[in-house]
Amino acid sequence: MDKKYYSNENSAESIDSDFYYDGNDLGLTLNGTSASFKCWAPTADNVRLLLFKDSAAKKLCVAKQMERKEKGIWFFSGSYEGCSYYQYEISFGAEVYKVADIWHTVASPDSVASQIAVMEKSEYKNPFKETDYSKAVIYEMHIRDWSRAVNPASTGKFLEMTDPKIISYLKELGVTHVQILPMFDYAQKNSDLSYNWGYNPFHYNVPEGRYVSQGYTDGLQAVKEMQQMVKSFHDAGIAVIMDVVYNHTDGTENNSLYDMTVPKYFYRLNSECGYSNGSGCGNEIATNHKMVKKYVLDSLKHWMKDFHINGFRFDLMGVQEQETMSEIFCELKKIDPCVMVYGEPWTGGECAVKNGCSGSVACGKNCGVGAFNDDFRDAIKGSEFGGFAKGQVQGIFCDSEIEKGLLGATGKNNRNPSGIPSLSINYVECHDNYTLFDKLAISYLEKTSYSGNLFEAIGNDGLEKVKRQDILAAAYIILAQGTPFLNGGQEFLRTKQGNENSYNSSDEINQIDLEFKTRYSDIFNAYKGLLAFRRENSDSFGSKTDCSAQTIFPGFTKYTAGKFCIYFNATDSSARIDSAGFTNSIDVLSGKPEQKDFVPNTMEAKSFVILKKSS
Repeated sequence: MDKKYYSNENSAESIDSDFYYDGNDLGLTLNGTSASFKCWAPTADNVRLLLFKDSAAKKLCVAKQMERKEKGIWFFSGSYEGCSYYQYEISFGAEVYKVADIWHTVASPDSVASQIAVMEKSEYKNPFKETDYSKAVIYEMHIRDWSRAVNPASTGKFLEMTDPKIISYLKELGVTHVQILPMFDYAQKNSDLSYNWGYNPFHYNVPEGRYVSQGYTDGLQAVKEMQQMVKSFHDAGIAVIMDVVYNHTDGTENNSLYDMTVPKYFYRLNSECGYSNGSGCGNEIATNHKMVKKYVLDSLKHWMKDFHINGFRFDLMGVQEQETMSEIFCELKKIDPCVMVYGEPWTGGECAVKNGCSGSVACGKNCGVGAFNDDFRDAIKGSEFGGFAKGQVQGIFCDSEIEKGLLGATGKNNRNPSGIPSLSINYVECHDNYTLFDKLAISYLEKTSYSGNLFEAIGNDGLEKVKRQDILAAAYIILAQGTPFLNGGQEFLRTKQGNENSYNSSDEINQIDLEFKTRYSDIFNAYKGLLAFRRENSDSFGSKTDCSAQTIFPGFTKYTAGKFCIYFNATDSSARIDSAGFTNSIDVLSGKPEQKDFVPNTMEAKSFVILKKSS
């Protein structure tokens, strides 16, 4: 095949025109002792099927010539000679690659070879029965961080996430969804036990082997252990969201299964026919190419149908086209009307995407996809970038942005132009950047950065001030219109000792310590109480469009939603409030909302007050 087919963007259009395949049988199809293999490699000169008995693909059993068919398909059907694993040997002139099947869903460790096996099917389940995102409370987790909460020596395992200690903790806090950092096979080898978040994809369709019981060889074991983890959450009434990274792969060319299958087609190219780098990681996935879009859609459906994943968080969603995200949402809703789809409305650098899901156009316009509201985040605690800026809770007031955030950031030139408040994902902490505690503590120290024990650095006086700021920040995002999002440990002052990018840092920096729940029970109870109050009054918080927010004076906000009025005082002084028309107040700080007949006339600095109208 002439290399004109994969030399530039026009060539991708030619591939889409000539070789688009809409079938659902790419990869492996088993039929008793025989199997069918379909490899989509339209630009290849030749493809052979290599069969192995061992998972490391060291002992070749037999090689089968595959037949070229229409639409770029290479095909073989017949006996697989009692073998258990396979690769494709794909030739482009003198260049020859041996690769696992990118379409198949079971693989040996490190995706060295695909496994001649198919997973058992079961009925899809989702404990979350709402189409309104605002009924959810999303809680971000990393498998290794939480594994070490129950096994201090762990390198992170699916099965350790089923520990009753973890499940009961989440139930007590009141979350509805866990969002788990990448669980697909990433490039780091299973033998490499160093820390990693997993944002370096290698094979999108198979579970990450480092999270499987140590020493496994059977790819079906990886499948079953991940399925068991998901089932444990479901049995507890908790839905599972998968963090997906369909914006880049760890490498390109002979370090990419995708490049070795169809060179450069899976990636956007720049004017010099090099790799565009909108992800900031060396490349960007070309979801504007028809077969790439199909691959991503097929992959997402696989995770839903085969693992019962209930939603997806898109890393760097700005690298995807608006129309692609809209199509993804519509297709996944056919499987589950209650599926959640949302992402980061930005890119990681200059991007070749046209009409991407970034900026103020990202959030849900005509498609129902949610987006993280970083404007609200920055207004509450200060920007994550450009020095160590402060925000509302530290006394640098951003009142207009606070008002917008409380109302779901809907309207022109906001993160959420959809008019649907629930599509604003409201947060002040995630895996990226500083933890909320670290950010507030460093702000208290008037530093631009700090490395070390921040509890010791700020002392008891500083700790009390930071606690008030932390609870106030939580109140903004939990009581606002939109969908609240918490990072694991945020609710008990999780610290990473000032490390703002801990993706490959030590376990000492990253691991979860559940003793903090007891040590800082006042913070935990405040979060727990706020979430319970929101849950009990879901008709007032999350998706209302008739609520209001008003700045009374700088740092002091009046917010009305349904039968409630909430005053937020971010100043350093007590303040008078207008309680006319309200007969009750709600105290949430004990962990359980308590209605009181008492209505205060004043409120303390760095606090909030919830007032309720009589029935």
